[in-house]
Amino acid sequence: MLGADRPPDALGDYTGFLMNWCAVRSRGAFARELDALGLRPPQFAVLSVIDAEPGLTQQALVSATDIDPSTMVQMLDGLEAAGWAERRPHETDRRKRSIHLTAEGAAILKRARDAATKVGEESFAPLDDDERRQLHGLLRKLAGLD
Repeated sequence: MLGADRPPDALGDYTGFLMNWCAVRSRGAFARELDALGLRPPQFAVLSVIDAEPGLTQQALVSATDIDPSTMVQMLDGLEAAGWAERRPHETDRRKRSIHLTAEGAAILKRARDAATKVGEESFAPLDDDERRQLHGLLRKLAGLD
């Protein structure tokens, strides 16, 4: 079913199924684009959150991304090894470290965001601009962001 150009007609009346079908296709295309950059979707998420809120602690990143704490440690180790993020002493609590993007991290994140835009354009090509804005607004509402 992942290779199909469209979902089965028998499932076309189920909104949740359709959302999932579209998400699986988009997520797969995005993962392939990121793979070409040496990134995985969870790393994209973490880099994006760090970029939006430089200096977050590891625990705050865990809360923001819902990534398991031990997985987050490994991920941050990998991001540091790649030269994309760095841990710095926390301003007010010497037991903690704040996480920041490096210049290389900002550059790879820009490339990853360009990939996200490309995949979004391809995924939402059947929609006109107004329909895209409406869908985006509805998804934000469903996610509790608006």
